[in-house]
Amino acid sequence: MPNSLRSTLNEIDRSPNLAVLILAAGLSRRLGQPKQLLLKNKKPLIHHIAELAIGLNPYSIVVITNSRVEISSCLNDLPLQLVQNPQADTGMASSLKIGAECLKDHRGSVVILGVDQPLLDADYLQQLVQYSLQQPAMNIVSHYAQTIGIPAIVQPELLQQTHNLSGDSGLKKLLMQQPNTLIKVPAPQLVFDIDTPEDLIHARQQGWID
Repeated sequence: MPNSLRSTLNEIDRSPNLAVLILAAGLSRRLGQPKQLLLKNKKPLIHHIAELAIGLNPYSIVVITNSRVEISSCLNDLPLQLVQNPQADTGMASSLKIGAECLKDHRGSVVILGVDQPLLDADYLQQLVQYSLQQPAMNIVSHYAQTIGIPAIVQPELLQQTHNLSGDSGLKKLLMQQPNTLIKVPAPQLVFDIDTPEDLIHARQQGWID
């Protein structure tokens, strides 16, 4: 293991104020099947993302799911908190609000993850965490396709502001209102996500999804 990464991991071990929120309640209407259950390295994609989160050794991990039992059941063997969003059909804001409520007493930074970026890996997440350790008062965001998005590491105060969101409004709206608090980390590999059958075909052709 490189010394720089070992140092980062040791710092994470000493930082119990890191939490992870995984937004996994999407209904995958355009894809036509649950993207959470697509396989990567013979594991459901949601399980793969959860394992990446566990690798950060956070204080807690909260996963927001929809009502599909098969999604939550594939995470039963992992040390995390599963919370169902009964209003998943109303958009991402409802999941953010539930996550904010679950983490309302958390005073540290929060890593926000989705489940449809098959090229997300542990090295990139460690890079985000390193930026957060160096600049603990800042919001760390991924930068791709000339915009910002997740994964992101946000301050707890910003997460609590999601109570003012509705529909498909997400963190980007809040973050763009606070440009002076942002550190943008280039992540061109994350521009690809899986939303449509065509996206899935491409991901399989590239070997990103089984």
